[in-house]
Amino acid sequence: MKKVTTLDDFLVRDYLIKILGEGEEFVQNFYKDLLAKSLLFQKLLAREKLPSLTEEELKEVLEKVFSVRRKKEKLLEETGVEKLKKAIADLLYGKADSWEERVEKFVKEIRGVDRRAARDLASELLHFTFPEEYVLWTSWIWDPESESGAVVFLKEEPPKRHMYGETYEEFQQIYRQIQEKLQDFGIKVRGYLFVDIFLAMIYATYVDYMTLSTMHSAKGFFPPAGVMARRLLGVQRKDEIMEVGS
Repeated sequence: MKKVTTLDDFLVRDYLIKILGEGEEFVQNFYKDLLAKSLLFQKLLAREKLPSLTEEELKEVLEKVFSVRRKKEKLLEETGVEKLKKAIADLLYGKADSWEERVEKFVKEIRGVDRRAARDLASELLHFTFPEEYVLWTSWIWDPESESGAVVFLKEEPPKRHMYGETYEEFQQIYRQIQEKLQDFGIKVRGYLFVDIFLAMIYATYVDYMTLSTMHSAKGFFPPAGVMARRLLGVQRKDEIMEVGS
């Protein structure tokens, strides 16, 4: 397994300060809602529950996944409820030699969304059902093909695909590295959920900056970074939806 890059401590620290600057209530509520999402996935996608999972319960899960939320009806219709449940069961509980093999098998069964969205869905299902076992690897966090994602802002060097990992095992080193650095800076939270929030806020801040710098008239029409970060992680609140749409 290749060794990945070492992230810059000062960038991790600076982004952490910015995130904590949103206020204790914001951070605590964000974490609480993300934990609730994980507990929901653990409940609905438990091995013994999956066979009896209803279409409405599947929609409840898909509603909380950024990559497929808007296409959940099409995904369910074209994939089929029973086939989707079987694919999820195989993803979460089937035998596989690697993360890639597990995810690829799932992606091949999914219809109604593109390959990237299906892969991101698989990663979310694994991560939020087993939050201490699997890290979250979605395209907005790190995409080796386009050499882009939230993690590239934690290193001053221009990104190269090998720097942050081309396989799950390699990328997992990056996630664990972030977790360790956050702990060094005083974030004593078990598991990877705070790393999710940290990366979502980084990416949302980038999107916010790029939107406002290229589309000056867009101010007020796009959600602030905190709302965008919640949207990326599927835990946007109803009052935030109303504020953005108003």
